[in-house]
Amino acid sequence: MDVPPKPLRTLRSEVPEDLEVLTLDLLAKVPEQRPADAYAVYERLSPHLPQPGSAAEPVAPTHGGSPSKVPDPTVVYRQPNAPLRRTTTPALSPEPTAPVPVPARVDTALRDSIRDAYARSADLAESGRFAQAADALKAVIATAATALGAHNPRVLGLRRQRAAVLMVGEDFRRTLPEFDALATVYARTSGASSESALECRRHAAHCRANLGQATAALQEFQEVLEVVSDAAGDASETALGLRRNIGLLLFSEGRRTEAEGVHDSLHEDMCVLLGEDDEETREIADLLARLRDSEGPRPY
Repeated sequence: MDVPPKPLRTLRSEVPEDLEVLTLDLLAKVPEQRPADAYAVYERLSPHLPQPGSAAEPVAPTHGGSPSKVPDPTVVYRQPNAPLRRTTTPALSPEPTAPVPVPARVDTALRDSIRDAYARSADLAESGRFAQAADALKAVIATAATALGAHNPRVLGLRRQRAAVLMVGEDFRRTLPEFDALATVYARTSGASSESALECRRHAAHCRANLGQATAALQEFQEVLEVVSDAAGDASETALGLRRNIGLLLFSEGRRTEAEGVHDSLHEDMCVLLGEDDEETREIADLLARLRDSEGPRPY
């Protein structure tokens, strides 16, 4: 239920990469992330059929006639009776494994349902009923995914908001696989260095830290920081937050020397950017003082 399946190419390197991706999509933990229907799978499999006529072999002539060919055995798969053909032609996608096309307009009833789900979820979360707030969003996700496509931005936004609600409610065990799945989708559709993919990876790392998976959390925080730093520098707002995440996690794991090094450089940068009297800068200064105290509490 929780462990991702092993990618096919780790077992059989000759498997085409897009077949591996399709298999992982079919085995996705979140139902809305799987292909929308049988025809969506057909469209992703059909490019792997031999080219028309390539399977035909010459047959010896009979009764002095000219050579003939065996009928192409792939025709029935190129023109399947089931699943039925789509009534509309899908739009071209930027990736061969991209989701099925999204309607240009959102049905009014669906738009109202999405808006109401957000509002109800916000009200429930504000009163501390985080599980119910997440369920309010979940109720509309399946409907929206069926109508718009599993990877439609509105559907991904609903899933992302639901995961955020669960995380605020400290249900990290349910939140982690959803942020992992969202990070994978955003990486494939928007790029591995996109803001959405990186933000989901950061949240996933936070969940891992709170589930006691410190080593995996540190690795993910550091990988995300590397991408962010390459794009925007170590002193960007996102990079500063990631550096703080890493320092706190090192501290909580008793790796005080490393944590002190991270927070020392972080404090220097924040003094320059925000000033010594800034509230966040003072918080880092206080933590540095605690780091130099061997009996300091565990902050994470």
